[in-house]
Amino acid sequence: MVNEEEFLKTLKSSVKDSIDRFYRNLVYIEKKDYLNDLINVLKAYLEINSNPKVAYAFHPWVTESKERMLKIREIFSNFDDIDYSSSDKYLGNTYDIVILDLVDNFQPNYIGRLVDLVRGGGLIVLYTNNLVENKLFKNTIVRNGMVSSLYEERFKNKIAEHEGTFIINEQGYFARTFSGNLGKRTSAVIPKNPYMPIELHRLSLSEDQNNVIESFEFLLRGGKRILALTASRGRGKSAVTGLSLAGIIYKNLEDNFKSRIAVTAPSISSCSQIMEFLKKGLDALGIKNKVIKSDNGFIRAIDGNDFRVYYESPEATLTDQGNILVVDEAAALGINYIDIATKVWRKVVLVTTVYGYEGSGKVFLKYLRNMLVSRKLSVRWLTMEKPLRYAEGDPIENWLYNALMLNAEVSRPLNDINVTYFETLNKEKLINSDSILSQVYGILVTAHYRNNPDDLMIMLDGVHHHLKSIYYDDSYIAVAQVSEEGELSDPMIEYALKGGTFDGDLIPDRMLKHVRIKEFGKMKGWRIVRIAVIPELQDKGIGSKMLLMLSKEAEEERVDWIGSSFMGDPKVLNFWIKNGFYPIHVSPKRNEKFGDFPVVVIKPFSEEAKKIVNISSYIFKEKLLNTLHDVYYDMNPNLASILLKGSRSHKDVKLTKIHLAKISAFLQGTSPYESSADAIHLLVLKYFWDSKRNWNLENEEEQVLIGKILQGKPWGYLSSTLGINRTHMNEIIYESIYDLSKKYYNLDADSTLGVSLEDLSDEFR
Repeated sequence: MVNEEEFLKTLKSSVKDSIDRFYRNLVYIEKKDYLNDLINVLKAYLEINSNPKVAYAFHPWVTESKERMLKIREIFSNFDDIDYSSSDKYLGNTYDIVILDLVDNFQPNYIGRLVDLVRGGGLIVLYTNNLVENKLFKNTIVRNGMVSSLYEERFKNKIAEHEGTFIINEQGYFARTFSGNLGKRTSAVIPKNPYMPIELHRLSLSEDQNNVIESFEFLLRGGKRILALTASRGRGKSAVTGLSLAGIIYKNLEDNFKSRIAVTAPSISSCSQIMEFLKKGLDALGIKNKVIKSDNGFIRAIDGNDFRVYYESPEATLTDQGNILVVDEAAALGINYIDIATKVWRKVVLVTTVYGYEGSGKVFLKYLRNMLVSRKLSVRWLTMEKPLRYAEGDPIENWLYNALMLNAEVSRPLNDINVTYFETLNKEKLINSDSILSQVYGILVTAHYRNNPDDLMIMLDGVHHHLKSIYYDDSYIAVAQVSEEGELSDPMIEYALKGGTFDGDLIPDRMLKHVRIKEFGKMKGWRIVRIAVIPELQDKGIGSKMLLMLSKEAEEERVDWIGSSFMGDPKVLNFWIKNGFYPIHVSPKRNEKFGDFPVVVIKPFSEEAKKIVNISSYIFKEKLLNTLHDVYYDMNPNLASILLKGSRSHKDVKLTKIHLAKISAFLQGTSPYESSADAIHLLVLKYFWDSKRNWNLENEEEQVLIGKILQGKPWGYLSSTLGINRTHMNEIIYESIYDLSKKYYNLDADSTLGVSLEDLSDEFR
């Protein structure tokens, strides 16, 4: 500990060194009277850099927050005030100082997003009166008036442990300067004989970016091609993608070839850097262009003679046609979307983060590689290693990755596993051991690429969140995060029934809104938020063993049900159904960020829960079959097939003799599919409602029947998404209808084509 004068002197010295060596420093202030210290820190920086570019992030709608911001703005001339909720708009900007107001809210996602906007020689300032009390995000984790502060305790400890950090609190002033070694500052290395225009290379900031620009030539060759670009955060991957697209357009114009390029991401703001740098590239090349902006100021499209580049939502790209599809933040959209997109588009660029607040790109890449290899596609993999905004080895990047667990890794098992143990983990023990926390959280991250820093805070601070594990020796091999739900009060149940929403209790909320049975809200449940097994031991029954142990514990604790909610992935859904869970709800809308339909599954224990789940399963199956042509038109047919089989509800669908005659005519070739479609539709419904049969059609047959007959997808679109040509689809439909007609009614191509009026006396009265 030092006095204030020595603290500020040391800070100024460290800032000078950071400017020379291109690294960053961080100041953390937690005091009841924080304002004077905050202003003194900022003025100290001004003595070294008199005109810094400053960003100040806060929640402007909270009482007194604007007043704090205005006091700080008086000090600077180059100042951006940023609303946390729209901070993604600023991800392409670079600042000398970023100030994060943590008085009203402390949310890890915002920390991860905004700290990286500071350049080498710059300063990050976090300030608050108290990190744990009256915080917006933390209030959403409170249950029955209780919440922990384990995450905040660890967060502050990590600041104190790392170099390049300066702390001011009620105890005094603490300075820990950076003394480590750094890599060389990045710079562009223009190729001697570049294929792409040299003007684009001159806009690059690193050799990595120069290499990426040249590699985009891969897309100009014939055939189906995928280019996958991966990097840690702050490497300039989105910017160089925009420059590279300008090169593609330039080369196509040289060859008198038109360019139509779709760019997609979880939101239009997510891909703003691609569009902005595309504009810079086109301008540098002297290519005339017209920018069209969205209502919120982002570039929505760039048009020119013989080219158009435009933002499109992920869902819309699956029915679009063009030369190239660019997917930014690909890991956030998920492997199911990528699978379909790479079938629909011939040229695809996938841009994703290896470590970052958007999700775990490393895990996504594992799934992506497996998928692309299985389909034998031509792929070029590109990586970018060097940071652009600061030097390699920057102490604040190291702190950020450690504090937010962005680089959690799994320990591989060293020995053969003979005996395993099931336990509930002690969260206080976790926060005091980076190695154990990295193992446990790393297991969850390696199995779920849609993680973000907020998840770890919920896991550690939520008193109703529990961590279950399977381990052997000192190694963890499987982890489940379980959240207590249900036992709602009557006012909360009525609130949900009237459309109100509240934090937590996800499954009771969905059941009350979509099934409307009040008693379910009163029941005690466990929602399995995440469950994961280390990669080396997946598909060996360990995940199922975990569910078995959780089920046993739940019954012992007199829990009425356990369940889970997840994005609709066929493999994941099969896992839950195999382990005795019933699908009882699918969101009527795709998740806007991830592009999939969220699914809810439940396994009941109490008799009352079993009755409600049986009713819910029937209602769900009825809704799905009745609305596949409308609400769930865009659902993957394979996912729909698994959901229908998983429901296990039964109804006997009746076909009249006229329907059977129409089917016979179809089988004999005297009636085309379109003329017999009503009868065929009923026969397919009969098959999917029939849960008593001990036989099934082939999976491919079910997908075609769902996609064409129940969803009514156009032949061309269904062909591209399923990877089956139209001729083969017609054959599949014919053979499937033949099999169903034979099994249910003993019909075949030789059956009677017509009926007499007398035959219909019992059916039409």
